[in-house]
Amino acid sequence: MDILRLVEQSEWANLQWVEFVYAQPDPAMRPRELLAHIVVSERVWFDRIAGQQNTTTGFSVLSEAELVRGFRENTATYRRLIGSRLDDVVDFRRASGEEYHASVLDILIHLFTHGHHHRGQLAAHYARSGVQYPNTDHINFLLVNKL
Repeated sequence: MDILRLVEQSEWANLQWVEFVYAQPDPAMRPRELLAHIVVSERVWFDRIAGQQNTTTGFSVLSEAELVRGFRENTATYRRLIGSRLDDVVDFRRASGEEYHASVLDILIHLFTHGHHHRGQLAAHYARSGVQYPNTDHINFLLVNKL
């Protein structure tokens, strides 16, 4: 598995969704909340990896520019962690108060699947309205980017 490819696909998919959501004539609140949740959740986990026990459970809606900047910053953090900390084990406390530990690799895999889950929620939101939405699955990422 090429984990850097997953980072590239995740950033690409998130930015596709940001562009799509904010291009809508009247962007609905739920899609904006989901995008903010993805970016902020990644930051919470990066803080945990850094030894900061951030247990934030609330997420604000972010502007398009804040989301783009956040996803790009998170991509840089992913790359830094992959280059130096994949085997490290991190002790942390979940928002529920439960104490646990996991390898950085497992945390990153969790973040990738978490992003896929919420992008699926975005797709379902627009599908219910009959709106054509972006295909951001991994195979489409490969095709679009000629990889």
